[in-house]
Amino acid sequence: MTSSPIIEARHACLTYHTRRGPIAAVDDACLAIAPGECVAILGRSGSGKSTLLALLGGLCAPTAGEVCFAGRPWRSRTRRETSSVRASRIGLLLQDGALLPGLRALDNVLLPAALAGKPRSALTTRAEELLELVGLADRWDAYPAELSGGQQRRVALARALAAEPAAILADEPTGDLDALAGAEIAAILARLRTEQSTALVLVTHDPALAAIADRRLWMERGRCTTMTDAAMPFIPTAAAFPAPPELTGVAVFEPPPADLSPLRPAISAGSLVRSWLPFLGGLAVAAAAVALFDGLIAKKQDVVVQTARAERRLAEEMAMQDLRADIDDVVVDADGKATVTAYLQNFRPERPLHVLGPALEVGIQREGRWDNVSIELETPPTAIRTIGSDKTMVPLTFSVPEGSYDELLRGYLHVRIGAAMVVSDRPDGTGDLFERLDAYYIYLRDPLRTEDEIRRTNGWGDKATVPLWIAMPSH
Repeated sequence: MTSSPIIEARHACLTYHTRRGPIAAVDDACLAIAPGECVAILGRSGSGKSTLLALLGGLCAPTAGEVCFAGRPWRSRTRRETSSVRASRIGLLLQDGALLPGLRALDNVLLPAALAGKPRSALTTRAEELLELVGLADRWDAYPAELSGGQQRRVALARALAAEPAAILADEPTGDLDALAGAEIAAILARLRTEQSTALVLVTHDPALAAIADRRLWMERGRCTTMTDAAMPFIPTAAAFPAPPELTGVAVFEPPPADLSPLRPAISAGSLVRSWLPFLGGLAVAAAAVALFDGLIAKKQDVVVQTARAERRLAEEMAMQDLRADIDDVVVDADGKATVTAYLQNFRPERPLHVLGPALEVGIQREGRWDNVSIELETPPTAIRTIGSDKTMVPLTFSVPEGSYDELLRGYLHVRIGAAMVVSDRPDGTGDLFERLDAYYIYLRDPLRTEDEIRRTNGWGDKATVPLWIAMPSH
């Protein structure tokens, strides 16, 4: 590549964040497009082609990397500079055409040139030439609703060419056209590249359009790679196409209606006002409404935000402080099976709490580490419990394992009960959710040792009480 690129992407990425994780619409795109070069971007639907085109045109900003136009990153330009560059140097053809419904075909075409500051005397002539180029010279005064989808696409193409841009970014420019019209549009773009050194970036599924490209890029899952004809056999070369339609005697575009009265395209200050008045009037009304209600909306939003913050603080206080969770009792049967009953209690009963869980686990300390033991629960941890002022009991059962264990207190097992739960102040889970992790520690008397043995081991008196379990603070 001998000249400096007009468009360049340097490790550009665009990632969307969703509830289930990030989605990389464009992933590490690196490409440089020289003036007069044509690049076709192909790929399956949803592979990121249109998103890459939007990045190249500065319609959105990359989440990583850089995209440059004429040697300058889009992010280094002000909003006004960006709009000016797009109006005067880039022809954008979006997938839906994006024609303004209140403007005639002629006005839609000349709008970019007018925004770019072109002389008014040249506006009509240029727009008329472009409409003739795409076969719609006789429909210059038709509104978008009066045109078919394919005709709207051709008007949008004429609009993209209006300001004689340095680059054209086209998303499916032949998507709504028949084979003859599509081939003619491909020929128009090929001539434009050759005669005016206009860079072309074409997102397409059309083999005829892809055939005119100097390079073809394949997009898959947001990643962009260069492909050869051999690697993509469904893309034919230009030589595989028949002679251009003008040599076959077949009309490329449909003729105008037979009873349509001829009328030369014309534009004046009056017609500009009549055509653009709904659009400009709508903008003026919207701006006035925004200015009028901005203060009220901002104040209302501030009240909503402050209320939401206060509600969240209260919900967090309830979840972390007003919800009491602890061990209520421990029972061991003759077979050495222990039943530990935990409980949940709400100290602010006027506002019920709703708990998902708790999910419980039991560990016994051996050689300085916690060894988990299997447990049995009466209620699955996926149940949602409404917690009021009365204790909500949560029993679990486990068998005391055989073998050695750490005796921080002789004759007692050091047991840790872990509890994980999600707390909300609303029963349907639509409010604020808080994760709470608790741990309760107890000394549990070894069921294989007698009370007299434990008294002797610890040097207690003959009549000393030997409790079945002793609650310990968190540590």
